[in-house]
Amino acid sequence: MPRCAGFDYGTSNCAIGVLESGGQVRLLPLEADGSPLIASTLYAPRPDFELGEDEDALQAAAGSTGGLRFGQAALDAYLRDPEEGYFIKSPKSFLGAPGLNQRVIDRFVTVVAAMMRNVRLRAEQALGAPIEQVVIGRPVNFQGAGGEAENQQAQSMLVAAAREAGFSEVRFLFEPMAAAMEFEARQNEDTNLLVVDIGGGTTDCSFVRVGPERRQALRREGDVLGHAGERLGGNDYDQGLALRCLMPALGLGDALRSGLPIPNTYFVDAVSTNDVNAQARFYSRDTAERLGVFVRDAQAPQRIARLARLQAGRATYRLLRSAELAKIALSDEDHVHVALSFLEPELGVECGVDDLSEASERLLVHLAGLVEEVVRQAGLRPDVVYLTGGMARSPIVRAHLAAVLDGVPMADSDHFVSVTSGLALWAERMFRG
Repeated sequence: MPRCAGFDYGTSNCAIGVLESGGQVRLLPLEADGSPLIASTLYAPRPDFELGEDEDALQAAAGSTGGLRFGQAALDAYLRDPEEGYFIKSPKSFLGAPGLNQRVIDRFVTVVAAMMRNVRLRAEQALGAPIEQVVIGRPVNFQGAGGEAENQQAQSMLVAAAREAGFSEVRFLFEPMAAAMEFEARQNEDTNLLVVDIGGGTTDCSFVRVGPERRQALRREGDVLGHAGERLGGNDYDQGLALRCLMPALGLGDALRSGLPIPNTYFVDAVSTNDVNAQARFYSRDTAERLGVFVRDAQAPQRIARLARLQAGRATYRLLRSAELAKIALSDEDHVHVALSFLEPELGVECGVDDLSEASERLLVHLAGLVEEVVRQAGLRPDVVYLTGGMARSPIVRAHLAAVLDGVPMADSDHFVSVTSGLALWAERMFRG
């Protein structure tokens, strides 16, 4: 029999789950090692592949997943040789971007459809049944600046991709609402719940009334007392740490022999891997030529030469991955050594918790603003703050939230799959009544 599922198509990872007959959510394995999480990455192993120039090939691959690799296999292939194929990470980050023309929209739909189809095929293989209906999680705001028109653009692209991937019916639920559904399933009393969901690409907050008598309701609009979201997430913390700790070794802050500073723009574009325009600028011929001039004229040419090698080797994702791993390690350690030997043998830098705190200061101010806005909308003090999303595990984030919400107890989800579990519960409710 066909099944319905909850599908978290995330910026960093994807997961899909179904509700079993006993009322428990089953997360389906998506990686070769049985993990229910698969990174939101795609690799096309063709040296001449360019999105748009080889669109027919990608369309064919989306229908067969033939030459494409996904998740860890995609990342491994990219790290082995960044120049050998085409690598894309976190396409969800781009779906709400302003100014996308129809050709670009169609390309992104094709990429997302290929990733979704891979998830569907793996999930159906594990389940032994087709999955035709899905509830997909979405952030409150995809892009954060363009308003509802760009939210609708992104959601329409996800619908088109999901149908191309083989799902016949698609519905949506705000990701923090899905986390609230997962929390509610385990509670025996009414609770005013503030959900703080800090994912890879967005930060979303929802203030929701949850409780045992509300679990089977098909409409929950009256229980939602506040929503706010912004396109700032774990990727932005990675970029901030990269700029503060890694980029000085590549010439950030250096000057030319004339005394003029090397423009910061090149370094910011390099780390902005979730900004398609910034990456296009960094990898342009003009940037390559300018970096060559800087190497010739810099006071410290060996440092800016590393930035030139980063550009020539198309290794910006690799640099950001190094920053991400350092950020994760700093949740448990005060200092971490970051190896950058892919740019220069034995090159490495040191990063500390203080570096992460200072690099994250602007982001934490935005987080506090979102929390305060949702509490203001609700007009109530929350009983519990429910934390989900990978970045919500960070000690600097938790300390900041504790200061903003003085005295409100915090509860932790399974930070990476609570949204998927809530989506699966809601899918069963929506499609099976």
